Amino acid sequence: MGITDMRVIVTVVSFVVFLLIVLWAYSGRQKKRFDEAANLPFADDDMQEKTVAQWQAANENMNTDKPSASQSAGNTASDKEASHG
Repeated sequence: MGITDMRVIVTVVSFVVFLLIVLWAYSGRQKKRFDEAANLPFADDDMQEKTVAQWQAANENMNTDKPSASQSAGNTASDKEASHG
């Protein structure tokens, strides 16, 4: 089996894979999913604002539960100053 035979095999396999991808993309099963993805840019702005508000609220809750690294570093520096006089 020479290099030419290998090139032919790779070309045929690549073409078959390409045809399978095309058949998958145009199959009826995928239509609903692709239609939803195609309409994402036109999604309702209210939904986006609601999602952003929920994300911000979740981040605020996380920030209030634990002190940040800068806050804890500031506390240790002030503790050291207080102990040294």
